[in-house]
Amino acid sequence: MKKPSNRTGQAREVQLAHSQPWVQCPRPNADAGLRLVCVPYSGGRASVFNDLAAELPGDVELWAIELPGHGRRLGEAPLTRLQPLVDQLTDVLADVPQPYVLLGYSVGALISFEVARNLPRLGWPGPSALFVAAARAPHLRSSRPPLHELSRDDLVEGLHRLAGHRNALLDNKELVDVMLPVLRADLGLDETYDHRGGDPVGCPIAAFGGSEDWSVTRSDLEGWREHTTSDFSVCTLPGGHFFLDSSRGLFAEALTAEIERLKQSSEEGLAT
Repeated sequence: MKKPSNRTGQAREVQLAHSQPWVQCPRPNADAGLRLVCVPYSGGRASVFNDLAAELPGDVELWAIELPGHGRRLGEAPLTRLQPLVDQLTDVLADVPQPYVLLGYSVGALISFEVARNLPRLGWPGPSALFVAAARAPHLRSSRPPLHELSRDDLVEGLHRLAGHRNALLDNKELVDVMLPVLRADLGLDETYDHRGGDPVGCPIAAFGGSEDWSVTRSDLEGWREHTTSDFSVCTLPGGHFFLDSSRGLFAEALTAEIERLKQSSEEGLAT
């Protein structure tokens, strides 16, 4: 783990280069007032956030995280345990220009939460807020049998059930054969996670969920309240686990509302 430095947002281009291959920026904006750093769901690549970037306000620049073994990094071995991934991503996010918000989707929420806790431990400034989507709180582990050690066919059926519907991509044998090691690894990140308590984050948390997501209930979202010493909010949107796709416009509106609330809070803090 590298030592803290005094870098600021003025060195954005240098920081983007430093962060490669971890960061993709679908709509670059050097004059952005805030970055939204997004960590994807199991098996997801950075590009799953491309359409969301187009829905955000013009002064928000989206940085999408490409995890090892995913998307453009498909040739790399995916990480199968959370802590090594958290350590590596902490190094990357230590150089993100302030202010920024972390958005984690599904297992990405767990990764983002642990990174947000890790940064201040090492003397780095953390995110201005943590947004978590389609994810139960860290201390609330799933009661379903783990998927990552199942046979190929059983794993595919389990993924269909998790999605809440038949996903045509999972019926594509060639695609599944390529993606299965990555899916197993990502599911393992979540299913082997052992929450040991520790300090909550000092920034606000906003939790988002799908009204038809059987795997993450409203109560699971409310559980995130225990993990911040700051403000907390929860928002339920139409759709299942992947409301990022089915309700993208509404999700973008909800994210924008939370970002505006952050800006207002920051301005009021400066005025006092």
